[in-house]
Amino acid sequence: MNAQRWREVRDLFEAVCDLPRDQWRATLMQRCDDAGIVEEVFQLLRAQTVGLSRVASRLDTALAQALAPEFGVGERLGPWRLTERIAKGGMGTVFKAERADGVYQRTVAIKLLHGLPGTIEVERLAAERQVLADLQLPQVARLYDGGTTPDGHPYLVMEYIDGLPLDRYCEMHKLDLPQRLRLFLDICSVVQSAHERLVLHCDLKPSNVLVAPGGQPVLLDFGLARVLNDARAKEDSGYCTPSYASPELMRGAHVGAASDVYSLGVMLLELVAARTCVREPQDIDVPMILPSDHAPETLRWRRQLRGDLDAIVRRACAGMVAQRYRSVEALSADIRRYLEWRPVAARQGGRLYELKRGARRNWRAIALGSAALVVMGAFVTGLVRTRQQAQEDAAIAKQLTDFMVGVFETADPFLRTERGEEELTSRQLLDRAALQVSRDLDGVPAQQARMRAVLGIAYQNSGVSSQAERLLRQAYEGFLREDVDRPVDAASALASLSIHKTRQGNGIEGLALADRGLALLARHNAPEVVAQLYAAKALAHTNQQQFDKAEALFDQARQLYETLPNAHAEVLLPELTYNKGIMYLRHGRQAAAEVAFRQVLAGRHGRRTSLTLATEMRLAQILREQGRFDQALPLLQSGMHRATELYGDQSSFVLMQHDALADLYRDAGNYAAAEVQYKLRQRLSAVLDGADSVEYSMGLFNYALLHDLRGDVVQAERLYRQAWTLRSQKLGSQSPTTLRAQSGLGQFLMRSGRSEEAGKLLLHADAGLAATLPVDAPGRVQARLDLIRWHILQNELATAQALLDELPARMPSGFELPLLKVRADLAEHRGEGAAALALRRTALEYARSLYGDDKPETAQCRMALAEVLLRLGHRHLALQELQQALPVFRRLLLDTAPYRRKGEGLMLLAQRGQAPREE
Repeated sequence: MNAQRWREVRDLFEAVCDLPRDQWRATLMQRCDDAGIVEEVFQLLRAQTVGLSRVASRLDTALAQALAPEFGVGERLGPWRLTERIAKGGMGTVFKAERADGVYQRTVAIKLLHGLPGTIEVERLAAERQVLADLQLPQVARLYDGGTTPDGHPYLVMEYIDGLPLDRYCEMHKLDLPQRLRLFLDICSVVQSAHERLVLHCDLKPSNVLVAPGGQPVLLDFGLARVLNDARAKEDSGYCTPSYASPELMRGAHVGAASDVYSLGVMLLELVAARTCVREPQDIDVPMILPSDHAPETLRWRRQLRGDLDAIVRRACAGMVAQRYRSVEALSADIRRYLEWRPVAARQGGRLYELKRGARRNWRAIALGSAALVVMGAFVTGLVRTRQQAQEDAAIAKQLTDFMVGVFETADPFLRTERGEEELTSRQLLDRAALQVSRDLDGVPAQQARMRAVLGIAYQNSGVSSQAERLLRQAYEGFLREDVDRPVDAASALASLSIHKTRQGNGIEGLALADRGLALLARHNAPEVVAQLYAAKALAHTNQQQFDKAEALFDQARQLYETLPNAHAEVLLPELTYNKGIMYLRHGRQAAAEVAFRQVLAGRHGRRTSLTLATEMRLAQILREQGRFDQALPLLQSGMHRATELYGDQSSFVLMQHDALADLYRDAGNYAAAEVQYKLRQRLSAVLDGADSVEYSMGLFNYALLHDLRGDVVQAERLYRQAWTLRSQKLGSQSPTTLRAQSGLGQFLMRSGRSEEAGKLLLHADAGLAATLPVDAPGRVQARLDLIRWHILQNELATAQALLDELPARMPSGFELPLLKVRADLAEHRGEGAAALALRRTALEYARSLYGDDKPETAQCRMALAEVLLRLGHRHLALQELQQALPVFRRLLLDTAPYRRKGEGLMLLAQRGQAPREE
């Protein structure tokens, strides 16, 4: 509404306000034909419940706002340039400004006062400006300067405070009740300091309290409202906020410190109730609502507001000055009493109230006294039980001492064996110890369970998996016996058992065992065992290729380990780092895996432990996958020698070395040496794991891959099917481990020309892995690439392209070359000769950089390139590629191998100048 319209409203109001109420509307309609103005004036007349002067004041305020000076960002006031509008209220508009005359640099806040001030008002403000400027308190925004605009409007130059209004600060920082009360006490302290200098505020409200980033409140506009109100020389006050103003300030009566106490009481109400309190001018005689009634039902400390805080607000906001706190200091004292659990003066409670507060204040001493009585009552009974426990522990200790002497008396060369000087292996010592645990500790189940857990881990570290699993299960069951009842020890045994099952390839059972262990610890504080179970769960998720979950759990386990004593953490952290490296390796993050493995080895300081052997084997795996065969082979050869020396021929560590050597020889093209290692591996796995185990099926699948590469399709198919069948029987048809074997078999059948059967297997495997694995899991990516190849061979090119587009943007390491091949296949079947040729050349160069020129993978890329060259009519170039590829095939593959036969056929076509048939 513009100024002219407001003048019309005011003129009408003054002309009609003295008439009887029933004549208002008729008179208004006679004097004005603007229905909007008539209705506005009529509503103002109806609202005059606090006297005509109050309504007139509201009109003055509205008119002042309509006539406010119009300044914008970028304009200047004296030496100051306005840079940003900060706020606008009833008193004026606030701008952020900076010094523009170059004399010095300073950022300030400038307040332009609203209204049309008269000479008296401006003179009074100028006279009082020095008083306000002298109010130098650390938490009061200072007044630097002032002046008037060219139109005669006064403005003030004040200190700029970078902070949040009180209510917004409490909300953003989620302050609880005690924090809010302590912040309010800081505000009271500032107001009290100003009162001591005889300066009132008269407009205290949350927006006039800015809280700096460090949590210190700073008060704005101190004394300004009082100066302006005094200058008005009216019976009412125009420069105040009705919701926070005291009744005497609203009536225009004399005000003192009690007026600021009232405003502080309203602010306290809003702070503790966490809700704004809106009051209209006509509500000045209505008692203030209490915090417990005003607070929302969902406020978590609402019940704490009843009683003391209600009483404090009631007294601070009393309508009569005589009933309020006499000073801000008295209000602060009552709040401190509340925080210290002392009787609150405003409560005026009786003797029982004081006793309750005293009891709550001294609850620790009372609780300790009560506890002391209970302890004294139980002390005598405890003495008897302690003596019995000590006797029992002494007997157990003697039994364990006798047991350990019995186990290790074989260290005496005359007692080693019946033959006297035959030296026992570590495996024989373990077997002897396990036998004696069952026989000699049968009467002490707790110690028997503990020794079985220790021996189970020892067997696990020695690579004897079947004995390890049996003893760990017995230990778990023993710890849960009613006469033992050691859930923490049982959970620790489950952690070891979970890792054991996961390493056997059964991540689903590993996950279930770890979760069972965590459930046992729900009511126990055992951070080390919790960390072990987190690490076990992480390994299980790694087996399921759920790498994000695995990494988060590894990090949680590390955080718990780091809270343990240093000596203990130093033992546990290397194995955790190793397992996290395994996770990185399975995820295709080779660089991160290599860093983890080298970190473990650096911490071993040359010690040849089982962890060192496993880490070196994994590091060799990375080097192999990078084509660095000459660096990987010495690590594995040394590891095989050391594993045999430490653990004998029949341990899982020796099996792991056979596995790694077989894969290395296969990728390096030494198929004969690879076959020797695969056979030794399978023979040992049958002994350690059983010929029907998941671990045995892992070796079968890799052995099938070797036969596949050599071209022995009959043996390859038999082994692929056997591996898939074993996993289906042990893990179920929907297990990711089973589905990966199914996808591998489907790929083999597709290359063998059995498209229909291959399609069923590939479609089922892809759907199952998509439902269980993350989009970037290597197993899922491999299955998807196999399915895309199948769709290409079926000439379903649109489907193939759609599936190709769904592949993750960041592929795991090791899939660069397979992806190039699939894209080249698609380009060929689309008839895009130039694109296919470029992709085949890129694939060949990548294979050469990775494997060299004499490896089968490179030879396969050369043959694929030669085929494209022949189709495009580049016979001589095709011959050159085939002449380099065929010697590799003839050296490594069987005469009947598909790759070799295809290469020989392409050579004949190239020599005759013929193009190959379209597939």
